[in-house]
Amino acid sequence: MRMYLLGAIAAGALFAVPAQARENRPVKCDIGDAKRSLSAGGPALVANVPSAMTPIDLNAVQMTDKKLANRVVVEGMFARRTETNSVEVITRFVNCTKKTVELDARSSFMDENQVPTEDSTYWKKVILAPKATGVYRGLSIGRDEVKYYLVEVRTSQP
Repeated sequence: MRMYLLGAIAAGALFAVPAQARENRPVKCDIGDAKRSLSAGGPALVANVPSAMTPIDLNAVQMTDKKLANRVVVEGMFARRTETNSVEVITRFVNCTKKTVELDARSSFMDENQVPTEDSTYWKKVILAPKATGVYRGLSIGRDEVKYYLVEVRTSQP
């Protein structure tokens, strides 16, 4: 009985310890899974004419071309209020290819009625080394009125 209890305690300890990161492994991506992921079901931009366009999820990343969407995955997206109460959005991308990928990203910020609070930010270049990550950061000018954001991503322009 005592051995059984010790075994149960040891097994429980294994499950309680967070998994260690596996190191020295090359990145593998499943672009299909990323493209098939469902909408979070939150707020979205929709056309005034039903079915005129697909809804664009807010508080999300919108890829503007298929070529880029077949090469890059959005690993994470974060938003936070700064000390001055503006909104900072941070997006981490993963290059799933064996070639360097250059992309441009910009942010749009909206109020509770999805009305733009300011012009979109300028396009900012992000260079992703093969099988590596890169980060885009956007910052709103608006403060309390900013309730939603959208990060648009396109293939880098010359």
